[in-house]
Amino acid sequence: MKNIKVLLVDDQQLVREGLRRMLELDDDIKVIGEAGSGEDALIKAKDLNPDVILMDIKMSGISGIEATRRIKEENSKANIIMLTVYEDKYLAQAAEAGAVGYLLKDITQEELLRAVKVAYAGQSPVTPSVAKTLMSQFASMVQVNRKNILSRRQLEILRMVASGVTNKNIAQQLYLSEATIKRETSTIFTKLGVTDRTQAVSEAYTKNLL
Repeated sequence: MKNIKVLLVDDQQLVREGLRRMLELDDDIKVIGEAGSGEDALIKAKDLNPDVILMDIKMSGISGIEATRRIKEENSKANIIMLTVYEDKYLAQAAEAGAVGYLLKDITQEELLRAVKVAYAGQSPVTPSVAKTLMSQFASMVQVNRKNILSRRQLEILRMVASGVTNKNIAQQLYLSEATIKRETSTIFTKLGVTDRTQAVSEAYTKNLL
């Protein structure tokens, strides 16, 4: 097995150091970077191109959930594992954001190493105390809902469109590429059954989305 490139994201340095020490005991795993905030995670994920990201959920500023959503919206190939002290409190949000795994921070070194390798293989590592079927169930529910309603990100973009903000400026404000904004805008048009910005805003007001 080649080295699995891992990015650590946690706002507590001691936690990052502990994770690094455990991971670096395995020759198949290489920690290529650390981020102390959600904002930093967005930059590091793009610059370092990790295979697996260990992402803390609760951070000041951009949360781990939001950082995960934005990283996946940029078409990142990284498989993201959420780290938390909460049982299944954020499981649904983690699945919706695109995380493949959900682990409690009190896991053992053996469990952590196994989880990274499982995620790298494209599977879903979940702490045993959390029902293993929940992740796939929530993900399926979210996929169905996405076909019928606008996501939170799409609503945010729609509000900016209604305010006359250009795609370029929307991209800058949301830390996304302009191509991503264009793609999301096109999806919004399709879901609303319209073909341009003016119609989208009008339809959004009709449906009480704004």
